[in-house]
Amino acid sequence: DEDGMLWVQYHGQQSVSREARMERLEHQLKEVKSLYNKKFPLDHVDVVDQEVGRDADGMLWVQYTGQGLSDSQRLSQKLAEVKSLYNEKYPLDNVDAVDQEVGRDADGMLWVKYEGQGLRPMHKLQCMLAEVREAYNSKYPLDHVDAMDQEVGRDEDGMLW
Repeated sequence: DEDGMLWVQYHGQQSVSREARMERLEHQLKEVKSLYNKKFPLDHVDVVDQEVGRDADGMLWVQYTGQGLSDSQRLSQKLAEVKSLYNEKYPLDNVDAVDQEVGRDADGMLWVKYEGQGLRPMHKLQCMLAEVREAYNSKYPLDHVDAMDQEVGRDEDGMLW
């Protein structure tokens, strides 16, 4: 027109259904959003509670709007931070280890006290058996206790078979 505005005028019958036009427009909108997100990766179109910009000095900033953390979430974060700092300062006394206690005696000797049921008897026996097998296998490397399909021995002359 006279103002330099570009426009397109269509003449004729409407042969495309409303649903087809809406589908085509939604597809075009997705394509435009994708191009925008590629060009401005820190400012996604679909993220409604976030705005990205730059201040007068050119510093990038991100503004989030919303409710933020609840009081219990904030307290949980602070507690986790305090526990982490405590564990860094006292690495042998982990805050979350409820079955152990660390301290020093009158001479300054460090001690660790564990409370609990200990290992089950069957588990203890399995651990002891594993130790015996390991000792046997290291003393007789050619005759592994776990190799059930082979047998190693010596004849009268001392020859290994």
